[in-house]
Order: sequence, then structure tokens, then C-alpha cells
Amino acid sequence: MTWNKLLCNIRELQLVGTLSGGQSFRWKQNKDSNEWIGVYSKTVWKLRENDDHLQYQVIGSLHTSKKEQIKNKKSKKVDVDFDKLLEDYFRLDTNLGEYYKEWSEKDALFEKACQQFYGIRMLRQEPVENLFSFICSQNNHISRISTMVEKLCTHYGEKICEYEGDTYYAFPEVEKLALPEVESELRNLGFGYRAKFIQKSAAQIVEWGGVKWFNSLQDMKYKDAKV
Repeated sequence: MTWNKLLCNIRELQLVGTLSGGQSFRWKQNKDSNEWIGVYSKTVWKLRENDDHLQYQVIGSLHTSKKEQIKNKKSKKVDVDFDKLLEDYFRLDTNLGEYYKEWSEKDALFEKACQQFYGIRMLRQEPVENLFSFICSQNNHISRISTMVEKLCTHYGEKICEYEGDTYYAFPEVEKLALPEVESELRNLGFGYRAKFIQKSAAQIVEWGGVKWFNSLQDMKYKDAKV
């Protein structure tokens, strides 16, 4: 499978620091090949980096490329630009080096730390997945949070593909998490008190307008969204 390339200096993006630091919980590293595989935006990605590029493969997706759309006009998949999807996820339009320089000038401790912890970016994650991952994180550690998030996807998410013996699922639609029986099911899966908050939060999002309403909060001023 061919690797696609995005121009990105390694000082601008460090995969290990960005993907394993507790922002997202669906990425796994193959330490032998130094490649990462994970799920974002209903797509299974394989990533690797060198000094000048971020490289990626799309292993499977519930979206489709323009080329595939032309071949199969009856496809119900949504056309998507995978380059732009990944650029947006890592916020590659932000010049991180400029911020690191500014922060280093103002803080000696940061100046020292950034020599090792360079290229760590704040991910632009999908709001619904971000919210429910946060609920799973309460009084928890990264390994267990990852397990819980994966259970949500396995039991309620749509299957994307199988790859090298593993099955990958999209993050579940909020309507599925809002069903009344979800709380008891999640308790049986080991979510404890978090089960109630997951089901109730999902139900409230559905009641207030669904994902469209929830995503619209991103475009509002903080004080307005908080109300």
C-alpha cells in the first residue's frame, strides 16, 4: 500500500508525544516499525514520520475518496479529502515553532523542557468522542480509559474494517449511547458510575438537537456556550 505524504517537519509534530499523552485514546504504536495505527473520523489510519514529512495510509474508512466515488456512483459513503482531514486533526495550519519560541523566551523551565518535548500538538478532536472519552477518564489512568473507549466503539460503533487480525470500529453515534438500556449494559462492561453519566449526557445531547447542536457550540463564544 502506498504511503501518502504531508509536508511537516518533525519539530512541528512529534507523534509519540501527541498521540500517547492522554488527549486521544485510540492510537497504538508498533515500536518495531515505529508506526501508529488508530481510528479518527470513521477512518482507520496508519501513520509514521521522518524529518520532513508525516506519512499516512488509509487502511479502511466509512468515507470514500473522490476516485472511489467515481467508480461507484451508488456508494452512500461521504466524499472526503483525507489530506485535509489529517491536517485538521493535527492542526498543521498552526506554526508550533513560533509558539515554542515565544514561550521559551518567557519561561526558562519551558525552554529546557521543549528540547525533549518538541512538536506536541493539541489535537482537534471530534466533540462527541472527546466528551465521552473525558467522562471515561474520571478517576482513571490512560490504559484503562483506552480500554473503556474501545469497549464503547466495539459494542455501539459501526464496523470499519478488519486489519492484521484486529477489527476496527467508528466511535458510536450519540443516539445509540442515549438508549435507556445503555447504562446497565455499560455497568456490566465495567464502567461503574461513569455508565450513568454517559447515557444521560448522550440523551441530553439528543434532546437538545443532536450532534449538529453539539458541534455548533464550537463556533460560539465561551460565555454563550456555557449558558
